Amino acid sequence: MKLFVVRHGETDWNSKMLACGVSEALLTEKGKNQAKELAERLAAEQDKNKISLIYVSPLKRAIATAAYIEKTLGIKAKIDERLKEINFGTFEGEDWRKPEFLKITDNPFFRFPQGESLVQIAHHAYGMIEEVKAKHKNENVLFVCHGMISTMICTYFKSYSKEELEKIEIKNCQLLEFEL
Repeated sequence: MKLFVVRHGETDWNSKMLACGVSEALLTEKGKNQAKELAERLAAEQDKNKISLIYVSPLKRAIATAAYIEKTLGIKAKIDERLKEINFGTFEGEDWRKPEFLKITDNPFFRFPQGESLVQIAHHAYGMIEEVKAKHKNENVLFVCHGMISTMICTYFKSYSKEELEKIEIKNCQLLEFEL
């Protein structure tokens, strides 16, 4: 069984380096093109990948990205709240390069003011992975989600030091593949 994970296409907030957790953001033209290219790639590789299920975050940017994939693969995505991005709380819409923001992401147990911690997001991701493993043993599954939750999904499959974790950068429409 394989798990494929993809981050949504570029949004207007991504292009401005703004923290976009649970806030809604729209795909840019570049983001739409990224999603189309990814969908075409997945369709071309479907004989190899054999994706039979798609789960998607309830946020519009993920749903818009998944729509391209649904169309090319002929599979209807299922919305799952656990794939929602981290809530950056009071940092929603702020420049994610700010030292105060980075200080919180340095410690997975720190919670964003009025938001969530990386540990909470990892908990959502791990639960989702465990459920998919149990329910879909012989099927390959695709998650369409976000940057931070994709990073936490990576930690399910491999241990990372603090320094290694900081260096993980999931690009828009980057496809990750894991063996379950």
